[in-house]
Amino acid sequence: MISYIKGKMLSINREDKNITVEVLLSSGLGYFVLVPSNSELPKKGEEIVLFTSFQVRDDSQTLYGFNKPAGRKFFESLISVSGIGPKIGLAILSTYSMRDLQIMIASGDHKSLSRVSGLGSKGSQKIVLELQSKYEDMKGAFGTAGESKHIIDQNLLKELKAALRSLGFSGKGLNDAVEKGETILRKDTSLGIEDLIKKVLLSND
Repeated sequence: MISYIKGKMLSINREDKNITVEVLLSSGLGYFVLVPSNSELPKKGEEIVLFTSFQVRDDSQTLYGFNKPAGRKFFESLISVSGIGPKIGLAILSTYSMRDLQIMIASGDHKSLSRVSGLGSKGSQKIVLELQSKYEDMKGAFGTAGESKHIIDQNLLKELKAALRSLGFSGKGLNDAVEKGETILRKDTSLGIEDLIKKVLLSND
C-alpha cells in the first residue's frame, strides 16, 4: 500500500478535467499521480508531498494524491459508496471544496451534488444516503436541503485564479485575491466570472 510520497515535481499534465503529476523520489523511483484539479501544487522542480490512495481495478492500477490526509479520507469515503468509482470521486473533489461537499451531504442537497460531471442524480442520492450520518453536525452550517446559495463551484474559482494570473497577480497577492473572490461568491453565487473579477479588482484598490 502506497500511502504517502515526497519528491520533486517533474511535470504537471492537464488532460480534459484531470491533472496528473509526475513525482521523482530521492530513491530515483518516479510515480504518476492523479490529483483533484483544485489541488495546491508547487512549481516544476520544487518539492511536493502527497497523501495517496492506491486503487487497483481489473484493467488499471492508479495512484490518487491529496494535499492533506483529510482529503484522502474523504475520497475513500466517496468511493466506498456503491457505484461510485475513483474517477467520479476525483471529479467530485475537483468540482467542490471538501467542506462544501460535507455540507451538501449533511443537508441532503443531492441536486447541487448531481452537477458534478458524470455523477448524475442517482449517484448523488446514493452518496447522500450512505454518507449523511457522518456529517450530521454540519447540517445547519448553511441552510437546509436544496439551499445551495452558499455552495461554490470550484471551477469558477479556478477561472478567477487563471484570469488574475494573466493580469499579473502572483504569489501571496494572487492567493489573497482568490480568497477575496471566494468571500464575495459566498455572499452572491449568482456572479459570473467577469463580474467576479471586477469586484475582486475593486476590492484591491
